Amino acid sequence: MRNPRYALLSGLYAVALCKDVDGLYGEPVPPPRPVHEVRGCEPRGELARAVTQAVVEGTAPLGTLHVRTPDGLAWCFTGVRVLGARGDVVTVESADGPRRSYTGAPAVPCGNLVRVSPPEPAERTHTDVTFVGCSPRGGLRDALAAGAPEFEAVRYQVLDALGSVHHEAAAGRITGWDASPRAHDLVDLTVAFPREGLVPHPVREVWELWRHARPAEPGTWRRFTGAARGEWLNQAARRSAGAPEIAPGATYHLDGADVVDEDSFLCALGEAVHGPGRALGVGAPRAIGELLAGTTLVWRRAEVARRCLGVLPYAEGRPPTFGELADGLTAAGVRLVLG
Repeated sequence: MRNPRYALLSGLYAVALCKDVDGLYGEPVPPPRPVHEVRGCEPRGELARAVTQAVVEGTAPLGTLHVRTPDGLAWCFTGVRVLGARGDVVTVESADGPRRSYTGAPAVPCGNLVRVSPPEPAERTHTDVTFVGCSPRGGLRDALAAGAPEFEAVRYQVLDALGSVHHEAAAGRITGWDASPRAHDLVDLTVAFPREGLVPHPVREVWELWRHARPAEPGTWRRFTGAARGEWLNQAARRSAGAPEIAPGATYHLDGADVVDEDSFLCALGEAVHGPGRALGVGAPRAIGELLAGTTLVWRRAEVARRCLGVLPYAEGRPPTFGELADGLTAAGVRLVLG
């Protein structure tokens, strides 16, 4: 097949190349948050604080919770909210879990973990996505020839015009197929796709722009926000081979008019240093400074970033502030001129 836009993979191997897709693009639906009872528990530390707050206010945020069961195994919940407590039973809602924990983090001892929320029905967690005009191969082709009713879970790839991979993620189990109206020897494949994995439409726009070549118009990244801007930055970082080398003593001009978050700073800086559609490939303030050591960076409209990038000290999981970016650059030997 010439110029497929999508590939389906089983393990390491492609089992179908496809011309198009129907249903993949839309707003992702967050997965349901399971509720568990942590039984035989002696709350301590942050958990004790959250339990006290939940008793007074009804619920309380906690974050990450590590517990240890009598068999010696440690378990981790993330995105935890404490819903209440009675006796030695604490009820928690979490983003996922419990998952085995191997970090050695302090864990609260408990007698048992019991899920009390019923599993969500498949129609609420999954939707049908149809990969259109597919050429099956390998195990999938054999399954179709044998008349199997479905096929194992697969992954999907979004391809550019040269067959390189824009994006890869889990797709789901192939639940049906039919002859494609596109051609007599092609099939349409229906996949039970997780709603949380749907791709926002603006991200598709980014992939379309990058499908044939690196966008050459300055400032194209500005039309995107949120996840789409993050995907633009990802594409730029992956495709910056052959960028002009950073020359000690050089002066670069960063237009800060639209630098309102970390991604926009990295997009604007990559364009200032390497040209449109390129990125530096690093994001930590100190790492950026080390790449640009010995150069001058003229940051115009820096007051926009000063207002938007926060004031709290740097912490894991939070983007750096304007002050941290500026300090990281100058500490590494960048002459920073703010305008």
